[in-house]
Amino acid sequence: MQTRLIPDTIMIGDHLRMEVDIDHDLGQELQLAMFDKNQLTKEIEILDGPKLDTLSHQGRRVVLRLTYTLTSFEEGIHQVTGFPVVYSQTNLTDTVRSAELIELVVNTFEIDTLTQTIYDIKPPLKTPLQFAEIKDYVIYGTIAALILAAIIYLIARQLAKSKGKVRTKPNEPPHITAIRELERLQSEKLWQNGKHKEYYSRLTDILRIYMEDRYDIGAMEMTSHEIMAAVADINNERLKQKLRELFSLADLVKFAKLAPSPEDNEQAYYDTYFYVEETKVMAPDPAETQEEENA
Repeated sequence: MQTRLIPDTIMIGDHLRMEVDIDHDLGQELQLAMFDKNQLTKEIEILDGPKLDTLSHQGRRVVLRLTYTLTSFEEGIHQVTGFPVVYSQTNLTDTVRSAELIELVVNTFEIDTLTQTIYDIKPPLKTPLQFAEIKDYVIYGTIAALILAAIIYLIARQLAKSKGKVRTKPNEPPHITAIRELERLQSEKLWQNGKHKEYYSRLTDILRIYMEDRYDIGAMEMTSHEIMAAVADINNERLKQKLRELFSLADLVKFAKLAPSPEDNEQAYYDTYFYVEETKVMAPDPAETQEEENA
């Protein structure tokens, strides 16, 4: 893991970037550091970030870059040490900190009080307010208020229509629905046409709906971590590892703009298909049921 400041010398109040490059395995889940009150240190503030970008992807190794926008209003030389990242894999958790000691130099303006005279700020002149000065603000403000009211009305109407619409379980077994949707997804050739994000969103939604109907859990509203916790005592280690790798890859595609290889895309499809086949519940044979009732 590498950390750098660009630039490392600024004038007080200027902006700079901090870039953190993280190399990890697809099977690992990353937990990024949380900073209290957006303070990287006591003297350095975080204005924006992190923004995720994928630098490289070779096999199972992925290099991500986190970019933060920083500033400082404290003159001096400030140190940043040990940027922390938590790696999780199966039941193992490890916290890694960057080894670099990086410094930020914050300069300020020097005022020569011997040759320059400092005066108080003059107060604004008091002049009567005229309607012509605020006419445009009144007109545009009224238009904006009307547009906002219309948007709120449309949203409230849509929410009222959708209230009470709960997804009902199909009459057929959930694995039949899931396999049909998987075959339909495969026929659409989304990733072959560069639509990786849509492909993985559809793939994980099919899997989530199947798990929701199969295990009676709210998988569609859960995060990947919550789903893994829900099936911790249900699935064996092999199935849980497949799920963990699938959700990790899908999250990287959807949120870190990762472009997987064709092999990864096909493996994700077959892993989902395999999970449904391995966990499906077969409906009882009507003929066997009738024989048992007659016996």
